[in-house]
Amino acid sequence: MVATFSALIVGSDFALAPFYNVKLLDTLVFVCAYVFGFRVGAFVGVVAETAWSFVSPIGMAGPLTPFLVAGEILFASAGWAAAKVWGSRFQPVSFYPLFIGATMAICAFLWDLETNLVTALLQYWPSPTLGEYLFTAFGPFTLPFTIAHEVSDLAFGVFLAPLFIVLIPRVFRGPL
Repeated sequence: MVATFSALIVGSDFALAPFYNVKLLDTLVFVCAYVFGFRVGAFVGVVAETAWSFVSPIGMAGPLTPFLVAGEILFASAGWAAAKVWGSRFQPVSFYPLFIGATMAICAFLWDLETNLVTALLQYWPSPTLGEYLFTAFGPFTLPFTIAHEVSDLAFGVFLAPLFIVLIPRVFRGPL
């Protein structure tokens, strides 16, 4: 199952590569954790992000890879927590998709903040300043990518995640 979803994620990442920071990775990690539990969601996130960090058409992530991978644990944790809150009561046509989208947008913000701060640390080592951290996290070169990531995760969380949460158990376990 981990291999199937990881391959689907990396394949979809290649398909969406022309749209920087728009990927199904976060959505599928969230959904895997929601449907199959934290461990499956986390493993899918670790395997898929590690693979993508080395085969991405924009280049290898190098020393940033462990932090990208750790960031995916946020999405697995959020998916697992959402399953604990809603579980089988999940209704795709309700307010739940808005909460999923908002949760994913918050996770995307935290993921971007973490990776941008680590990027600043690596770039300005050994003594980065607060200004360098802020410029790297919120400057004109990173802000468009951050916004694209958060908006796409919001949209995928509202529209695709609920669909996947309903359909994936039917595919892997049969009709409910």
